[in-house]
Amino acid sequence: MSKKKNQYSFDFVEVFAFFYKWRIHLLIVSIVSAVVSAIISSPIFITPQYKSTALFFPSTTNSIASSLFYTIKEKAKDPLKFGDEEIDEQYMQILESGDLKSNVINHFNLMDHYKIDSARGDKYTALYRKYEENIKARRTNYNSIEIAVYDNDPKIAADIANYVLVMVDTVKKQIQAPVARQIFTIVEEQYKNKLAYVDSIKSRMKSLGVKGVYIGIKGVYGSLQSRSGADQAGSSKNNVSENGAEYIALEEELNFEVEQLSNLKLKYDQSKVDLDAKLSNIFIINYASPSEGKAYPIRSVIVLISVISTFVLACLLIVFIEKFSQFKKALAGN
Repeated sequence: MSKKKNQYSFDFVEVFAFFYKWRIHLLIVSIVSAVVSAIISSPIFITPQYKSTALFFPSTTNSIASSLFYTIKEKAKDPLKFGDEEIDEQYMQILESGDLKSNVINHFNLMDHYKIDSARGDKYTALYRKYEENIKARRTNYNSIEIAVYDNDPKIAADIANYVLVMVDTVKKQIQAPVARQIFTIVEEQYKNKLAYVDSIKSRMKSLGVKGVYIGIKGVYGSLQSRSGADQAGSSKNNVSENGAEYIALEEELNFEVEQLSNLKLKYDQSKVDLDAKLSNIFIINYASPSEGKAYPIRSVIVLISVISTFVLACLLIVFIEKFSQFKKALAGN
């Protein structure tokens, strides 16, 4: 035990003696490393990047009408409910879509802003690579989505982040709009056809009523009045006998078709609301604002890492030189 303790003490003395012997050299190397790294990380060589972030929660509701029109058997959807993991992934796909990226690129003229030569053959590849480096989106642990933008101009970084925030909602609506239009067109046609058919039944029943058929119709359409007069009584009796069965059948069919028409009217109103709805699909938690401090490079960290790395390398180099010198002396002594 004593032998090991003496060995440790001896090693510590050697280490201390090593640093003391080479203290001037190590100090000079560290100072030079700090100065060089400070100069290299300055704005002269590295353009400062500023970061702006925007934050939002997706909405779970795709159809506004489903939140406003629903039957007793159906459950109303809450348009104010925040999204979950699955909904977040859908919005992440929208943020990565070509339509959204192209819109942002064109709006801010990023080809010129990023100083990409329009004459180069791979200009669009370089542009989209730069876009992905500077404009990022990620899902947080709270199921919100963060949009982070890096730029050498803090105001432009904030403007881009807020524009992406608006565009993700706009692109979602643009994706839904054609489908909503198709649904409305189909439902509208069915509703008009059903309305025309109901009117045709009513017209036929009216014509039978004019002929003298008198059958009370309960519900929506009231009753059809029989024609008065003693001279019509016999004729009406014959008409009831001849056309009564048809009139009753028409009445039953009319009641059924009116119910169907009511359901179609509800769907018509729903599809029209979805077509014209302007409700936002996102809940904005935080708009981006210009950053007061740069996000990159962090000069203090760069200088510190550079000094430590240079110091360690210098120590290893000195040890190697000393060992090599001892090795040469040993060979010369032999």
